[in-house]
Formats: sequence, C-alpha cells, structure tokens
Amino acid sequence: MFHIIVNPSSSSGRGKSKWDKVETRFKQSGVPYKVHFSSADNTIEKICGELTSRGEECSLVVLGGDGTMNAVVNGIKDFEHTKVGFIQTGSGNDLIKGLGVKKNREELVDSILRGKTVRVCDIGRVTYHNQSSLLDPFTHKPLKRAPGSADSHTSSPASGKVRLFNISAGIGFDAAVCQRADSSGLKTILNSIRMGKLVYISEAVHMILASPMTGMKITCDGRESFRPRALFAVVMNTCYEGGGFKFCPDAVNNDGILGLFGAGDLNRMNFFRIFPTAYNGNHLRFKGLFSDKGKSITIRSAIPLWVHTDGEVICKSSEITIDVFPHKLQLFI
Repeated sequence: MFHIIVNPSSSSGRGKSKWDKVETRFKQSGVPYKVHFSSADNTIEKICGELTSRGEECSLVVLGGDGTMNAVVNGIKDFEHTKVGFIQTGSGNDLIKGLGVKKNREELVDSILRGKTVRVCDIGRVTYHNQSSLLDPFTHKPLKRAPGSADSHTSSPASGKVRLFNISAGIGFDAAVCQRADSSGLKTILNSIRMGKLVYISEAVHMILASPMTGMKITCDGRESFRPRALFAVVMNTCYEGGGFKFCPDAVNNDGILGLFGAGDLNRMNFFRIFPTAYNGNHLRFKGLFSDKGKSITIRSAIPLWVHTDGEVICKSSEITIDVFPHKLQLFI
C-alpha cells in the first residue's frame, strides 16, 4: 500500500492538478494506494506522524516542494520502517537537484512503483538552545503576545527544540529572506500568476542592504572561529539551496558530513557581484566568505537571528547546534 501525500498549495497552488496527472499511472499499475491531502487542520507532519507510528512498514509518496519534504522528515516517527518516494511539484526543487536525480515525472513514478530502495540519505538536525520571535505556522508572522503571557519576542531559556532538514539550515540573511517572503501578501498574488520566485528576489535585494552584520562564534567539530561581522551562516546537507545557489559545492547527503558556508565582513554592494557566481560554485574565491565542514556545528550570534530549515522559519535564536543523522532517509528514487 502506497500512502500518497499531496500538498495542494505547492507549485503556486497547482499541487492538486499535478497529482491528477500522476494518478493515472498509479491506477494503471494496479498497486493499492490511498491519497491524503494536507490542509491547515491536517498538516503534512500530522499525516506522516500518524502513518509512521504504527510499528509497521510504511511507503510514502510525496508530491510537493522542498518545504513539503521538510515537513515529511519532521513528521516521520519511524525511519527504519519508512520509505519515501518524492515527486517534485515545487518551485525551487533544490532537494531533487542535490540528489542528482534527472528523471522526468513518469520515470520517477515508475521508480517508486518498483518499491525498491534506491538510495539512503543523511538528515540534518538543528537544536535551538534558545528561541525568540516565535512565528505563527500559517501566517509566518511573529505570534502576538497573549494578555498576561511572556513576551514571545523575548528569548526563552534553553528549550532544546529540534527541527530536521534535508537540504540546509541557515541563520541570518538567508533565513530573514525566507521569513519576509513567506509573510508577504505579495507572495500570494505572485503565486496566483505563477511568479512566486520574484518575491524572494525582491526580499533578497532588500535584506542584503538591511540585514544586520553581527558577531558569530562558530564551533565546527571542536574548531572555534570568530566572525566579528557576519551576515549569515548556512550548514548544508546537499550542495544547492535557495533555488539553485551552489553554496557548498562539495556537499553530498550520504557521507555523514555537513558543509558550512557564510559571509563575513565585506562590502554589501559586492553581494550583487558575488551571488551570481554561487550558481556554479565559483564564489568561494572572494574575500569575506568562509567555509568549513564537519559532523557537528554550533553557531552563536551576538543577537537573535532568524533561523531556517529547508527555507522554513519558526523562530529566531542566538545559539543553534547542527549535526547529522547518517543514512537515515530511505528513498524510492
């Protein structure tokens, strides 16, 4: 039995129509399947949690984008008995690109229907040692303070909250772009005309100029470094993020190692010259950029900054630890 999980809002709201095109192949195969459509009340994490907590083999087929797959890995309760097929219907598709999968949709479906594990991938984990500016998961805007409650914009003590990721986790500029784009009313309008990527470009230009540069202390497998004026740092499980930026050219998601990339003290206007070179991984030659790799990376910032996992933002933090679960996710593709 395949459990098909469809995010109707993926691909600028065309997720449902894309499943309609794929379903014919499942019907023709004769393999039993059940379709689950996510919604605000029945989230992807909730669906995956219920399906994978029964102590039995579970085959998931996911239609959506990188954010959808982020929800999937955060929902799975039993990775050992769960296998996942992924049919990309998002706009960024950094995960499928990072995996090196070049199959078209029909070939992906055929691979899934064979029911064989094709690859096993690492999963990254972010531990938030403190949190502030918690976001509403649906509006992506900071939660309002309830009467008599603690200020949601005040940093809480070490909570140990954990989020998993497939692609990357970042703190600072790139996470701020994601937060602003997701909470923007313009995104809804642009999605309706299939131009949702433009809001990220617009916010990126704005945040390059507006994001704070702050001190960051980074510990990578015990090696400490201090960046007195850092714009952001991102830890990557694959080489692509943000719609094709090859920030960590050597990062692969099956070696038990995470890549680190960041931007330090450099002229902000240089970003408009440097960033295009990141599409082919030639950016590391520029001064002000830094990189490393390791199994466990702790980032401490002088002030709380937005943090993302696969482009999904839940809060700010001033201290996070990112490590890796080797060979955790079993894929049909």
